[in-house]
Amino acid sequence: MPALRELDAKLLRAEIQTSTEQDAEGRWVWRDGGEITGWGKNQTRTVFHPVESVAEAHGVRFLCPKSFAKNGGPVGTHSVYVFFTGSPHAGHNAAGQEVRWQVAGGTTIDDLQLTPSILEQDDEMPPEYRCGWHGFVGTNGVPPGHAA
Repeated sequence: MPALRELDAKLLRAEIQTSTEQDAEGRWVWRDGGEITGWGKNQTRTVFHPVESVAEAHGVRFLCPKSFAKNGGPVGTHSVYVFFTGSPHAGHNAAGQEVRWQVAGGTTIDDLQLTPSILEQDDEMPPEYRCGWHGFVGTNGVPPGHAA
């Protein structure tokens, strides 16, 4: 089973941004230092920033262990996003319900433990990215800091 570092894992902190500007077509505009960085139908968006510690993080992104094994490495492998309890952002299951995971232990990527198991329900993704991985991060026989 691969270590999260082998799966290019990043702890992420979510920041909710609100736009105050709309373009001529009514889309909300986001800028960084005057340069446009995005448009959208909603006035708010979530932006993710990498952080070093679990205490700062709202979630984690890592390469899918099932896809990683199938592809023999990172090329062509999709990512899994898992959001923690208390995060301002959440994933959604196939029923459309918000889902978040409990940090069961750890302070960094190297010893992270999440509960319960993770069932990837990526119905909104194109078919080539639907692998349905079901596994654990650092619990239920999986060492801390690993995913399987």
